[in-house]
Order: sequence, then structure tokens, then C-alpha cells
Amino acid sequence: MKQETAFYSALTLFSAARANTLAQCAESVQSAIYEIRVYVNKCVVFVSDAGPLFCRACGAAAAIPASDPLVLSPAEVYGIVRSAADQALFLHERELKRGYLTKNGCRVGICGFTAEGKLQENGVSSVNIRIPAARVNGKAPPGLKELLLNGSGLLVAGAPGSGKTTFLKRCIALLAGEALGWRRVAVVDERDEFFFFIQENGEILTADVLRGADKAAGIQTALRLFDPEYIVCDEIGSAEETAGLLEGLNSGVRFIASIHAANRAQLMRRRQFGLLWEAGVFGNAVFLSSVKKGSIEDRLSAEAFR
Repeated sequence: MKQETAFYSALTLFSAARANTLAQCAESVQSAIYEIRVYVNKCVVFVSDAGPLFCRACGAAAAIPASDPLVLSPAEVYGIVRSAADQALFLHERELKRGYLTKNGCRVGICGFTAEGKLQENGVSSVNIRIPAARVNGKAPPGLKELLLNGSGLLVAGAPGSGKTTFLKRCIALLAGEALGWRRVAVVDERDEFFFFIQENGEILTADVLRGADKAAGIQTALRLFDPEYIVCDEIGSAEETAGLLEGLNSGVRFIASIHAANRAQLMRRRQFGLLWEAGVFGNAVFLSSVKKGSIEDRLSAEAFR
């Protein structure tokens, strides 16, 4: 998915008039935008590689707020949420309880008030639309192919916004493509962030995608039905997910997963990491740079750790 195409996919969540204005605001900076932040009755903000850009009602964007900000009403912001749910919020209660929806590969984070698990129209205060990165099956970082083929799992660690999902997409493209011999890959796509990337990449031929699957259950389904060599999932965290990975270890499958941890000290404090690392689920961990998104800043091997 090209970055421009991904940006326009995000704009489909807005009304036609608002989408047209936002397209004008982003005319010269589309490829640098990776988030659209929308606040009720406040200026719409693009988050870009160069920093925040404040959208103007006239169809321009500036590095500082202007006197004519592009402002959306509560109803319009709620409309973005409804668009992300294909106008059927009741079908997405599980995701909404977790504070997000996914549409066309764009993750929509939602801040708002819920009553008994139901999102209230007047309670949505802001949304954050994450725009997927451009195609990521290009040149792999030095040593990544060797890490993927060394017979053990790979843990991708990084702070929020460091490019963990993009890095996982690169791993999928390498493994399920010609570069590493079309390995059998099962992708547990709980938040529907990988499916559209895989569908649009004609070089990825051997990846099975379990869309919307709970990670713990999805891992079990993959193990029982798809005979994968690799299972890819993002942001492991719960005890159930940890148990699923431990069970998969006995099947001989290799896991590639991400975790929130900016450095070694933070990683060591994650209880699930200790359990998985000691069990041998992961033989290597890479830490992504928060400055140069998606690039490897540090590595940790099980051998060195021991």
C-alpha cells in the first residue's frame, strides 16, 4: 500500500467535504503523515515526520495553529467512528471496549465515554487515525534475514510509534515471499492491521491471515489447522497470550511478535517476557529506534543473556 493510497483510505472515514479539505491540507506532505488526530471542537492535527501540522479551514496546514482552524463537531467525530464500524457499531463491541476500530488497515483509536460497554454519541472526545506505512518489502535491515532463519523466535521491542507493526510486515514479506523461500506463515491479525497489506502485496504468497482473531485463540487455531513454520502476532501482553506462545513452543513453530518496551531495562520488567525468554520461545530480541522508525537500535540474544 503506497503512503498516498493509505492516506486517502483514511480520508474515507470523513464526510466528502471534510475529506476534500483534508486532502488539500496534506497536498505537499502526504507521504510524511502517519497520524490524523481529530479532537471535538478543536483543530485537526496531522502528525508527520517533521512534527505536528495544524489544519486550516482554507485547505492548508501550518506548523503552528492559525486563526482559521479546521474544526469538527461532536457529531462529525462520532461519524468517523461510525464509518470505521461500517455504520454497525453493535458488530464491533469487542474492539470498542478496547478503544479501537480498524478500517482498510487504518487503526482508529477512540477516546470517549462508555456506558455498560456501549459507546455514547456525545461521549466521543477524540479519535486518532493511524495511517499504515508504505510498502515495506524492500531492503531488509542488516542481519534480519539471518535472525528469521536461525531456528528461534524473534521478539520486536520498541516504544509506541517506533514502527513495530511495520517491522512485522517486513518480516512477513520476507518469509512468505521469494526472499526466504516462501515459508508457511500464519498471521494472527487481532486488530486487522496486516490483512490489507498482505492482500495488496502480490509477492506475499504463503501467508494465512486469521482476521479479528483473539491472539490466544488464534494461535491455537493456527497450530491445529495451518501447520505453520512461523506465527506472527503483535503486542503480546496477557497471561492467556503468553500461555498460547508457550504451547506453540512444543510444536516446533517459530514466533515473531512485538512488545512495548523501549529498551532492555523496560523489557526486563515485563513479566511475560521473562517467562517466554526463559522457556526459549524467543532466541533473539531487537529494539527499534524511536528516532528512525523501524530501524534496529539494539539487539539481545538468548546466548548473551544467559
